Amino acid sequence: MKYLVAGRPAIDVARINPADIVAAGGVVVFEGPWALGAPVIARLADDAIDDIRTKTGGVGGYAVEALADPGAGEAFAIGAHRVLDPKRFRPYAEQVAAVVQSFGGRFLARGGKVTPMGDDFVPDRAVIIEFPRAADAVAFYCSDIYAPLLKIRHATTDPRFVLIARAGPLPAAARAAAENFIGRHSH
Repeated sequence: MKYLVAGRPAIDVARINPADIVAAGGVVVFEGPWALGAPVIARLADDAIDDIRTKTGGVGGYAVEALADPGAGEAFAIGAHRVLDPKRFRPYAEQVAAVVQSFGGRFLARGGKVTPMGDDFVPDRAVIIEFPRAADAVAFYCSDIYAPLLKIRHATTDPRFVLIARAGPLPAAARAAAENFIGRHSH
């Protein structure tokens, strides 16, 4: 199984079964630019990629190898990047999982082969992290414990990071905390 990360128009054109849509709710972009518009995460059979590519006509998105099925989490982080300095990036890759887990996060996809679905941003590494609540994802990203790793990520990659609710809007408090953090740290 793979996860498809694409904009809503690609999902509609591809006629993804609604039961396979994992997340399609409110979004906050922490790292961008995010070229895919409002993202959707959907389960995708391994043999469906060529069919999806044909149906979408190169509409942006990518598929990434799944590690686990989704659970009951209310929020998902989509992390993607192109690694610019693999050697300096290594400490990030080695340490981030423990930090994610300390905030209740669980990797649904991590690393793995990324299959481009169009010409937009195509990462060479991608993750999907499920969190119990949006507040947990925001707390992770904004935490003092993640801050040194975030510096490594920003210095060694071309990063993207998006928070998406399973359904409906992100809770107001989580959105406000995320936007406050982004406002304080934008350059």
